[in-house]
Amino acid sequence: MRTFFAILERLTFCALLASAPFVGGCGGNTGSWQEEVKLTDGRVIVVTQKRRYEGVYDGQSYGNLPREFWLEFKLPEFGNQEIVWHENLKPQVLNVHLGKLYVVGTPWTQLEYRQYGKPFPEYVPYRFEAGQWLRVPFSEIPEAIYETNLAIATELPRDVKFVSLAMKSEELKNERIAERNKKISATVKSFN
Repeated sequence: MRTFFAILERLTFCALLASAPFVGGCGGNTGSWQEEVKLTDGRVIVVTQKRRYEGVYDGQSYGNLPREFWLEFKLPEFGNQEIVWHENLKPQVLNVHLGKLYVVGTPWTQLEYRQYGKPFPEYVPYRFEAGQWLRVPFSEIPEAIYETNLAIATELPRDVKFVSLAMKSEELKNERIAERNKKISATVKSFN
């Protein structure tokens, strides 16, 4: 009987310890920055990116795992009102093609991959119509917007609050970044 209670006590302690980053991170575990985004028509707009992170224990310390993502921006052809995209997907592309506005996101972990229906390829596209974001099939993403135009990093250094086109150009030169993060591909599959 003592063994059962010892196990129960240990499990309770582990559950409390595991929940600490979630409780402590509520509301304060976010990051944001502004970045220049070049659209296919040559315009450069400023977009605010936001993230909400959860603490994850790797055996030594708690790191940040992004769970929610926001894009906020204005475009005159869409009423010059602030447009907000908010999902549990890492945004990779924000672009306008033939008068239609698109955002393409990718699942960050298996959790999001399952949440969004195990998409193949592993991109989840949205088109802005009548003031709301509608999920569309991958086949409706115009090839003209396949190039990534948003920052690839999910967390910037603490002192960076503005990401320029030049900074993103340097980021794209990094050979350690997978091609699927630099350009959308119809064959991307990293989750099972």
